[in-house]
Amino acid sequence: MNYGYHVLDLETGVRWKVVFRDAGKWILGIYIPEITSREEVKVLERHNAPELFVLVKGKVTLVVANGNVIKEVKMELGRPYVVTGWHNAYRPEGSEGVVLVVERDTLKTEFRRIEDFKA
Repeated sequence: MNYGYHVLDLETGVRWKVVFRDAGKWILGIYIPEITSREEVKVLERHNAPELFVLVKGKVTLVVANGNVIKEVKMELGRPYVVTGWHNAYRPEGSEGVVLVVERDTLKTEFRRIEDFKA
């Protein structure tokens, strides 16, 4: 019986899985970074709309850029992060890490190599 709610399974086994969609408006996805160290980050991406990231399990570090300056941000459990610029993420030392992501249903994405950010 449907009581008007959904319980999400965080164990998707894949890097990105859309688990809920309001067509044409927004999507909710579960993101498990496949990268396990800063050295493995080769590309940053940027979208034409903000994204909301919330770490719900484990450890994840965001890699973000401001101009040509790259910074690592250790996410805190349950704390919301609104990402508007160049970014990627990794699970430190291959630890468990699960992030809920809310984003616009129709996004345009740009990609830029990490070495292009060096001044």
